[in-house]
Amino acid sequence: MACLSGLFLAWAVGYADRILMSVAIIPISHELALDPRQAGMLLSAFYVSYALMQLAGGWLSDRYGSRIVVVLCIVMWSVFTSATSLAWSFASLLAIRFMFGVGEGSFPPASSVTIAEVFPKPERARAKSFLISTVFLGNAAGAGLIGATVAWLGWRGSFHILSAAGFAVALVLWFALRGGITAQRERAASRPRQMWGSLLRTSMAWKLTAIWSFTSLLYIGVQSWMPSYLMQTWGVDLKQVGLATMLPNLIAFAGTNVVGLLLDKHGKGRERLFMVLGALFSAVFLALMMITASIYLLLMYWTLLLLAFNFVYATVFAAPLRHFPEHLIGSATGLMNFGGQIGGSVAPVAMGALIAATGGSYLAAFCLLLASAVTSAVIATGWRPDGDSAVAVQLAAAK
Repeated sequence: MACLSGLFLAWAVGYADRILMSVAIIPISHELALDPRQAGMLLSAFYVSYALMQLAGGWLSDRYGSRIVVVLCIVMWSVFTSATSLAWSFASLLAIRFMFGVGEGSFPPASSVTIAEVFPKPERARAKSFLISTVFLGNAAGAGLIGATVAWLGWRGSFHILSAAGFAVALVLWFALRGGITAQRERAASRPRQMWGSLLRTSMAWKLTAIWSFTSLLYIGVQSWMPSYLMQTWGVDLKQVGLATMLPNLIAFAGTNVVGLLLDKHGKGRERLFMVLGALFSAVFLALMMITASIYLLLMYWTLLLLAFNFVYATVFAAPLRHFPEHLIGSATGLMNFGGQIGGSVAPVAMGALIAATGGSYLAAFCLLLASAVTSAVIATGWRPDGDSAVAVQLAAAK
């Protein structure tokens, strides 16, 4: 449990930085005189390098075990979290956020390998859902942190706080994973070489990658621009933005864990249903957000969008743990996350360009996200759970 608790804290701190950047982009834009296009580029810079490092992180974790990859990732991203507070220009901040993505990019596939090393298959969906639910806890904590500290320490001080938290979590995990290092080395030595060719020829891997890419575009687009949308369209001040962001994310945190439990208990044969309905209802609630005239209904629809998104989120991340052989879990997760973060890197900059081109209107930007959610649902209809059990056989036979 110490291992799971340490990973949980690491995920929470990493996600807190992302939402902190989404909120901090408002005072950063004022201080550095950034336009919406430049703000979008800053929000996207992290996701570009984060996507590229997914493949490396998955391979390294499958090859050598997860402990060293997990801890080094946390240390590196904590260094660049602190460096964010030292930025003096658009170019410097762009470079720092790119390097932050390099630091964090290998962590998700490495943590999946840790789950596979520690938990039996019937418990993995719950364990993984517990970890990835920290995206919402981190979002809530990050928004609350920036809202509470901006008047006291400014946005630069807020990044220092998260950096210190990251170093502390790295130390905790170094010792928490130490007890299993011998077993990890033995498993790493006995693993066959990764069959990337076989993995890339597997339709399930590409379907997961495509579904997660379009769903990530939706989610990251909403999360990146909602603080600015609340301030510029609805007149919500910075402190209230933090509080408004906390509630939907805290509810979604609980929702992810419920979906993980449902997957382990009742998800066999229903994964396609989870993904299709999750993507479709995400589109419905986004459309309602676009047309509502009430701030309270807006927040309710945003919360429901996140809950619907959970059904895609938890299902996609549980799939490699349930359907791929042990020695390919990290690589499969890395490939899937690579596609997801490509979508995520497109969302902020594309939305920024659309907002700038339409004179500050968010309508065209939200229509882009709506189309992405519908596309994800269409791809998910091609999921065939009855055929997925053949994947492990196919990959194992290629050894």
